[in-house]
Amino acid sequence: MNELLGILAHDILPIFIVMGLGFAFDRRFKPDVHSLTRITFYIFSPCLVFSSLVKSELAGAEMLQIAAFTVGVSLIMGLLGLAASRLLRLDARATAGLVLVCMFVNAGNYGLGVNLRAFNEEALARAVVYFTTSTLLVYTLGVWVAAGSDGSGWRTALRRTLAVPPMYAAVAAILVRALAIDMTQPALEPLLAGIDLAGRAAIPLMLAILGMQLSRTSVTAHLRPSAVATGLRLVVAPVIAWGAAAVIGLSGVARQASILEASMPAAVINIILATEYHAAPALVTNAVIVSTLCSPITLTLVIALLK
Repeated sequence: MNELLGILAHDILPIFIVMGLGFAFDRRFKPDVHSLTRITFYIFSPCLVFSSLVKSELAGAEMLQIAAFTVGVSLIMGLLGLAASRLLRLDARATAGLVLVCMFVNAGNYGLGVNLRAFNEEALARAVVYFTTSTLLVYTLGVWVAAGSDGSGWRTALRRTLAVPPMYAAVAAILVRALAIDMTQPALEPLLAGIDLAGRAAIPLMLAILGMQLSRTSVTAHLRPSAVATGLRLVVAPVIAWGAAAVIGLSGVARQASILEASMPAAVINIILATEYHAAPALVTNAVIVSTLCSPITLTLVIALLK
């Protein structure tokens, strides 16, 4: 019990403190969260992706394993969400909302911070691969699930995918590593230092933004489906992740980071997609809030089992 309380205090509580500061700041000053989100998405987040991948000792094969793990777990959770929606006899829009919250986790705002606190910088580098892959899935498969399978959904998905900055940062980092470019040489070191400095601002800003977003949402109806979604997201997903890691062959820090990322609560981006495409936004908002508030308990257990 003391070990679990220690993990909760050391690895989870600091994350919620930053989220709480963002929550309180939003209630007091009502900032322009959209602008803050865009700054993070277009500047700080890509810098974090680039610096983490360039500085890590992560091998190309390991990156592919983590990407395959992310896609595999997301698809399995989506299918489980679809099956649950059938059992609950939800309509098409509510089904789309339930599938979204089962598939897409808070890998950036929440997951990167918890990974860094629970493990180390090497775990963060691997969590970044999960985050980048998940982001691409959100803006492709996620848009398609929310918008439906018509032609406009696919066109929107493609357009949004091509506008995802972390993807270009990941490609740039892969090229730097493939060409064996030494970013620590005198001519390039200031550039890497600047990118790294901006990247370090990403995690606390993401957490503060998450707190601001949560302060603007409210728990409404759809308690039963949101409870099912929370159970799938926080209880079933870690079990699926453990099995997927074994099948794919993840080990060491990569296994720890990937399983922990897959165990995160539902992502706030799901609310944005559900609202944009009318995919039961009330259900999705409820599931995001409930899963986030319940996550310290399940994540503490997951971290204890991984250590």
